[in-house]
Amino acid sequence: MSLFAVTPGARADEELVRVLATGPFSKALSRAIDHSGLGLGRLKERLARAGVSISTTTLSYWRTGRTRPERPESLRAVALLEDLLGLPPASLRDLLHRPESDRPSIRRVVGWDRLWDPREPVLSVLHSFESADEPSVVLLSLHESLHVGADRALTRQRVREIVRATDEPVQTRVVVLRGCAPGSPPRLVATRYCVPGRTEVIPEQALIVSELVSNRMLAPGETAIFEYEFEYTDGVPDDRYDRRFRHSTPEYLLEIHFAPEAMPSSCHSYRMDHVSGPERDVTDVPLSALSPAVAFASAVTPGIRGMAWTWPAESG
Repeated sequence: MSLFAVTPGARADEELVRVLATGPFSKALSRAIDHSGLGLGRLKERLARAGVSISTTTLSYWRTGRTRPERPESLRAVALLEDLLGLPPASLRDLLHRPESDRPSIRRVVGWDRLWDPREPVLSVLHSFESADEPSVVLLSLHESLHVGADRALTRQRVREIVRATDEPVQTRVVVLRGCAPGSPPRLVATRYCVPGRTEVIPEQALIVSELVSNRMLAPGETAIFEYEFEYTDGVPDDRYDRRFRHSTPEYLLEIHFAPEAMPSSCHSYRMDHVSGPERDVTDVPLSALSPAVAFASAVTPGIRGMAWTWPAESG
């Protein structure tokens, strides 16, 4: 029976009508689920019978505002939920166009398609990792160092992450790195406090997607350290590097070590709100053969952070 076929006047109905009009999406979905009397398990089963596979964890994240449905399959699930919960057509989907300003900033998660070109096959690979699609850990601190050889090619990347489990016990984290030349993706060569899990390589994009498994299961609220190192294999000169953030991160430090005999003529740091957006907050980075180029940011918002540099013209 539709919500609006119910006798008017009940306070619960009035509250649901109000939140469907004002949002946010998470609150409206949560009220509608409570009003229906259906548990997340039953909703999952009914969605599955309609041909859409959505986990109870995802449904829980949607109703608490942990994540928002963005993929085509997820939007199809929302349309089905409107029917299953007796709501007017598009009443939930319309709310997805509005921001949820009441969500804690560190827990806001943007879709992968904001960070990677939707035409790239890496998106389908990322979505195949449940720990990437439904992140249950947040980054508290990220420190990475990149090394550039005398041939101007990237040689290795070393990363130290401090993470915290959020809503449920978790043990895995997914990381992505791109090389420069198709056919030669980087290799994961070392880990500390974690071990490699499932790994997928996309040779045509020189991309590697690796799951890292912590040495212990993290309970909600627990912190842990992940350290890992990638080796670049292409030997192709490069002039930029970036890191992509799905949620806000309190602090990020990027240091780039250039070989003393191959120093760039200039270097700058930047941020981008999405993959096709312009560079913002462009800042010159000092260069020295005695120390790395450094870019530090606090209260990092979802998006892309990186450095770009210019090589001097080669003589002869």
